[in-house]
Amino acid sequence: MLTAMATITFPIPSTTTSRFAVAARSVPHDLNALLRRSPTSYQPHIAGRLGSPQLQATRDDLTSLHWDPTRIRAHRPEDRLAARFFNNATEFAVITAFAPITDQPRGVQVARSAAYAIAKATDGITADLVTGQILTPTPEREHFVLADHWIGDALPPFRANGRCTAPEPELDPEGVNGCTCVRLRTRGLSRFGLPELQMTEVACPHDLAALNVLRTTARRLLTDHWSWLATGPTANTRTIPSTLHLTQTDFDAFWGSARHTHLTPTAPFEITLAHPKPRLLTVSPPTTFNGTTNDWLWGDTLPLGIYDVIKAHPTLLHPAA
Repeated sequence: MLTAMATITFPIPSTTTSRFAVAARSVPHDLNALLRRSPTSYQPHIAGRLGSPQLQATRDDLTSLHWDPTRIRAHRPEDRLAARFFNNATEFAVITAFAPITDQPRGVQVARSAAYAIAKATDGITADLVTGQILTPTPEREHFVLADHWIGDALPPFRANGRCTAPEPELDPEGVNGCTCVRLRTRGLSRFGLPELQMTEVACPHDLAALNVLRTTARRLLTDHWSWLATGPTANTRTIPSTLHLTQTDFDAFWGSARHTHLTPTAPFEITLAHPKPRLLTVSPPTTFNGTTNDWLWGDTLPLGIYDVIKAHPTLLHPAA
């Protein structure tokens, strides 16, 4: 007898909002004029959208803000000085993109390119108000790569800033499940019309593997989502299988590169999705796996790069023109 495939259904917004901010010592009042003369490869897109809901640039100061600059964080040590400047700033340019999900990812790329242009012109610091993180201004490349700081994929402090004393798995077999300190959640998939992803009860030594599983899942869901949107659906919900089979190719696609592809393709690995909240999906091992999430992350079913790739080489994220 055939068994019905388990599925999950989540809401699909017709439009999404993405916002970026630039903190500077002095922000011009006429940001539209600044953007119209800023040289960038996205200039035609910026000019065509500027002043519409798809691209709005406004000047704010501390008397008019409806968001808190002190909540912006540095996800890398080298961004801490920039974050401090942003947190203490008094003048900001805020770039808002309110667009149909069928306009993504171009809509958010145009908005972020506009933010980078303002930052360059004002010697300012850019932040993504969706992910809550400082951004390093770089030319927005034409093709979309999820690894270009789109989903706030930062690791929490390892070993809970020294509070966790669980043994290392290499030294003590019980260390595989020695703690459950780590909780990971994406921030940024919502702007593409997808729920965010979460993994919980992860042991400190497996945090990078868990993060890369989330990254791989995010890229696969986004690829499938854009293929679904291309069919012109009219429904305001979408139903997908709760079981996904991911591959090394999905992991490579997150980075926008085949740099990590093995000569012999690795076997697909399976994940299970659950839907505890309307805008959240949880990621866990396959239902047939006999063990904990940490047993699964420490095992040998995941592609090798998932265990050691924390970031792409700079030439992969932003190759020379």
